[in-house]
Amino acid sequence: MTGARILHARLHLLDRQVVRSRDGRHVCKADDLELKRDAQGRPYVAAILAGPLALGPRIGGVPGRLIVAVTELFRPEEDPAPRRVGMAQVSGIDAALSVDGDPEEPALERWTRRNLIGPIPGSGAGDDTTAPPGPARTRAEEGATRIGELIGRPVNDASGTPMGQVADVQLTQDGPLLRGVQHAFRVSGLIVAPRHTGQLFGYERGPGGQAPLLVRAIVRRLHRGSRYVTWDQVAGLGTPPGPIPLSVPAAETAPLTELYERDPAR
Repeated sequence: MTGARILHARLHLLDRQVVRSRDGRHVCKADDLELKRDAQGRPYVAAILAGPLALGPRIGGVPGRLIVAVTELFRPEEDPAPRRVGMAQVSGIDAALSVDGDPEEPALERWTRRNLIGPIPGSGAGDDTTAPPGPARTRAEEGATRIGELIGRPVNDASGTPMGQVADVQLTQDGPLLRGVQHAFRVSGLIVAPRHTGQLFGYERGPGGQAPLLVRAIVRRLHRGSRYVTWDQVAGLGTPPGPIPLSVPAAETAPLTELYERDPAR
């Protein structure tokens, strides 16, 4: 598939607001992404996961475990799950993620809208009487994983030498068709940073990146050791939080600054 759209999970999807496309109403926040595997065993993004049961495991550590424990304490289900919005519903990816249909509104937001905002004259909050289409907290299919299980993981090259940790995950929209509507975003590579140098904001990803010259120079110097690992160079995902092994030496991976070709217009 040529000309497929390329995104990065942390930079373009995670922590963005999810809104209903027809009216801009808030639905949830993208706290994690669910991954499934296609017929060739390649992972692709199947759904947006939201809520404390999605965010807690991604945060990890004591704070993450506390978030999950408190949420499960107040959830009546025997095995509660995070809210799930299928990627087939996503109609736009920009500053916010737009979704079609009527995803279930979180209980707290629904109560606030109906009981606090709705009675205010002219608010319009009580005008929408659309009922939710059904339970949105469906269990993940067996074998499904999450993007959050990849980001932050250490990476070792073929010799076992540590290279750094996964700072972001590259996604290419050339995966399987979702409900016959659009191609899924497939995991096509990993961005590996050698040290804790702060969040990657995209300025370091290729010479065509849009940023002030000084900012671009500083960020690229900080991340000069960062590498891009294609999915074909990944030997396996291992078991979190253990390292992700590669099938090639570090020297065969590409510098992050070469991820994109130079913009011919620049």
